[in-house]
Amino acid sequence: MESIIILFICGLALYQLSLRQDKMAEQMVAQSFNRFERRYNNVTYSCLDATVVKKQLHGFPSVPLVPSVNYTARALCLSDNNHWFWFDASIRNMKLCSTSITPVSLAEASDALSCDPEALSQYFPKKKNTKAKAETST
Repeated sequence: MESIIILFICGLALYQLSLRQDKMAEQMVAQSFNRFERRYNNVTYSCLDATVVKKQLHGFPSVPLVPSVNYTARALCLSDNNHWFWFDASIRNMKLCSTSITPVSLAEASDALSCDPEALSQYFPKKKNTKAKAETST
């Protein structure tokens, strides 16, 4: 009976550690995001002034009750001057390894938001209306 209780407590401790690691990784990405800025083709992409539309944080290994030490983060952002870009960050052994900004076209941003109809209609209202017209005409 004691061994079951010990296993349960160990599992709970690992779960809490996993949640804490995820939170620390999210904070590391957020800190680097707030300081990051790049210039491509005479357009400045500043994360500080951008709106995060979609974000993803993936930990490796993604095994239940095993705390992750490696993460990849990706955020689709819309800058103040209406330019879309991906912010990517990589964390290895709980240290920020790399960050980058990749400009994307309107079509790529729309495709990235296609699984979220609410965000798609908010940022691409014409696209939703075009789809609705196509569905009613068929």
